[in-house]
Amino acid sequence: MAKRLRMGLRWLALMPTGIRSKLLWAFVLMSVIPVVMLVLVAAWFAFPAVREFYQLDRWFPLIANPAAANWWLFSLIVLTVLISLLGSVYLAVRIIEPVIDLSHEAAQLARGDSMAELPVTHDDELGDLTRALNQLTVRIRGNMGELKQFGERATQMNVEIQQRLVMFSGLLQIGELISQPAELGLILDLIVERLGSIDSQGFSFLCLQPVDDLPVAQHRAQGIDARYLKSIVFESGHALVDAAHPPAVAARAAWEALDRPNLIIQPLFVRNHSVGILGVGNHRAGHQWSSELVDLIAVFAKQTSLALENELLLRKNKALAVHDELTGAYNEAHIRQRLGEEIKRAVMYQRPCAVAVFAIQGLAGYRARHGQPEADRALKQVVALIQESITDIDRVGRFSGNEIAVLLPERNKRQAVGIMEEICRRATLALANAPDAREHLTILGEVAENPLDGATAEELLTKVSAALQGALVRTATEAHNRKGGA
Repeated sequence: MAKRLRMGLRWLALMPTGIRSKLLWAFVLMSVIPVVMLVLVAAWFAFPAVREFYQLDRWFPLIANPAAANWWLFSLIVLTVLISLLGSVYLAVRIIEPVIDLSHEAAQLARGDSMAELPVTHDDELGDLTRALNQLTVRIRGNMGELKQFGERATQMNVEIQQRLVMFSGLLQIGELISQPAELGLILDLIVERLGSIDSQGFSFLCLQPVDDLPVAQHRAQGIDARYLKSIVFESGHALVDAAHPPAVAARAAWEALDRPNLIIQPLFVRNHSVGILGVGNHRAGHQWSSELVDLIAVFAKQTSLALENELLLRKNKALAVHDELTGAYNEAHIRQRLGEEIKRAVMYQRPCAVAVFAIQGLAGYRARHGQPEADRALKQVVALIQESITDIDRVGRFSGNEIAVLLPERNKRQAVGIMEEICRRATLALANAPDAREHLTILGEVAENPLDGATAEELLTKVSAALQGALVRTATEAHNRKGGA
């Protein structure tokens, strides 16, 4: 008996372990054996001829006894039910339940809820499927990691692209301001601001030496205190400091003054002379500057140098210009120079020389009521009328404070006063009769003659300007008193 049991176990161990064989065993236990049992019962009880033909009594002597037949039938039914239950349990435990568990794990994997490796508990097709899912999980995990890295790189590239766009738009804006031309201080502030926006944790700065008395601040900074820049020594060379580039000897002073940051310094040149430095920096550990950013800072440095050179050229052009841009009359510098020449000629040839200075009373209030363009038109109208009232040897110039000076060579003071009074009368009448009703505008003037009122151009202009200001104050006071009396 023990030998037969061992042979049966050995035979079961040699049986296939795949899902197909398991399904076959479940089918045999649940269908074939119960059917055989039912056929045997039917052959015994329902078909006696079959029982006698196959001599079943000899094969099953136990049930040949009619007294034991009922017990035999009951036992057979119970055995059939047990075998069917055994097949169901076998099918559920060995096949269905692992498939359901595996489907749940696959569903979690599809939703991305689980990335853990599934345990391989079967040495059959389910085990192969589990191993395949594990390989798929590893691949998905790797792909997700690559996608994450790609997303991070894409985000970084997007940030860099946005920074480049901001920088390029800044360069275009700076170029437009230079070409207008705009105020130099505004351009330099914009350059430092654009450089400071490259890195939210960084800073930018601009240091200038005095350049031909340009009226601009020598130190500008974004992200740091500009007072730290006062101790920086100006160098003419480029400097690059980061994790891969230690500070050079020439840049160590600036590096120390800024608390040892990562640093890019570009020199500024005007007419081949070093006039300052432009730089950016941050305090990130292990940071390295990209070559594209270094080149971009160099472009900003060239723009800064161009703005400085452009300002110097504009100032030189203004110094060489002799005409006022608004009115077309001569400017103050030319009138002063020409008056000095006329005084020298008058002294040499013993001839008179006078100068008259005019002002438009009420122009400030008119400007406040009607705006700057209307005030400029009124000023140009007065200058045009004065130019019509003088000779070809006389010169008209516009001074600061909207004063209008007229050189009157070969005129003594009496003659100059007559010309001045006629101009004031005609100009006041023209303003009062203007189509746009330039109300409350009158022209006042004063006259000075060499050498009675001064020996130099500066003395004459100072005296006549003081007299004109006194006349304006007196006229304003009289007008105020008349309103009060009324």
